[in-house]
Amino acid sequence: MHRLRMLSTPMELLAHLTSLALLAWLTRKLFANLRFLRQAHCRAMGQPQQAQKAMPVPRVSILVPVRNEAATITSCLTSLLQQTYPESEVIALDDGSTDGTGAQLDVLAAHYPQLRVIHAIDDVPPGWNGKSYACQRLAEHATGDWLLFTDADTLHTPQSVARGLVQAQALDVALLSAFPAQQTETWSERLMVSFVLDFLPLIGLDFCAIWRGTSKRSAANGQYLLARAAAYRAIGGHASVRSALVDDFALAERFRSQGYPIALVDGRELLSCRMYASSQEVWDGFSKNVLAALSMSAWQQASRQRPPWRMFWQGPLFAWGYACLFIIPFWRVVFGRRRWLAGIEIGWLGLLRWIATRHLKRPIDEVVTTPLAAWGVMAIGLNALLRRLRGGEIRWKGRLYRN
Repeated sequence: MHRLRMLSTPMELLAHLTSLALLAWLTRKLFANLRFLRQAHCRAMGQPQQAQKAMPVPRVSILVPVRNEAATITSCLTSLLQQTYPESEVIALDDGSTDGTGAQLDVLAAHYPQLRVIHAIDDVPPGWNGKSYACQRLAEHATGDWLLFTDADTLHTPQSVARGLVQAQALDVALLSAFPAQQTETWSERLMVSFVLDFLPLIGLDFCAIWRGTSKRSAANGQYLLARAAAYRAIGGHASVRSALVDDFALAERFRSQGYPIALVDGRELLSCRMYASSQEVWDGFSKNVLAALSMSAWQQASRQRPPWRMFWQGPLFAWGYACLFIIPFWRVVFGRRRWLAGIEIGWLGLLRWIATRHLKRPIDEVVTTPLAAWGVMAIGLNALLRRLRGGEIRWKGRLYRN
């Protein structure tokens, strides 16, 4: 027993050192990301009005792929059809809906002449993700200088297009993606959605490096993708990422690999979104994203010609770091030694979540549920990994995708 206790001490020290080092690193990232988001906003809003008026007004095609979204499609399209931006068109593609979505689209098209509706009657070709195929078809019908891809469960402010275009031009990017204000109602949504889609990107990504093209990782949010049409077509559009389930990340990687600058910005003034409406949807949706991300990592390794052996040590290293941040301190504060040090680590993590929550104007009780959310992500990740090892299929929007 004494020997086992002696052996556990170096591991405890290593876990504490890893946790503190990661917390320091994530703190730097969080403040750098918040600074970039503020500067990007000020850069766009700080442009002289005379200069904005002197710029040519580009045409924007707003493209909405729709599949079984009867509960949200009317409010979504109404918000897009009531934009203040003067030069835009709205095109929606009904991707084989079976819940009455198509009939709602026809009613809206009769009421709004600027809305074009496409009813897809053909099956998705082999090797294509259904959403990517729908987006590709929408882009083929678009006439705009810019293409705004957005989801059918989003709700846009009247200045969504105008402000997004100003930010894209101010940052001089070919692809602008925005993180919306996340609407959450059920306990599972409040527990998981903002943690995964707001907090983890703020502490895990480097927004400034992504914009400058020096980041090792690309990222985007498919709820708001504003792409320069010429660049989009030059990279091959969604056809170039046809098999990727996480099409937004894949498209961002494609833009960057072809030399086109991209940026992620704060989109709370542009749109809001309620992604999932039940615990089952939360589990299935994030499981799909994690499972697809495992494939995405392999695809990025191949596309950048990186040695595949890197994945064998990066995975365990990530798992160790995640455990040191979100699991081991909470276990040690109850059962272990050096509880005061574990308390410091937990308090530091809670402070980071509080800063992000305050910036995003989220409910403050989300800070307290941070460990539960982190453990939920771990459960989803383990489930996705097991499914990947078994080669299971993914069901999403009523379609099956081979893993």
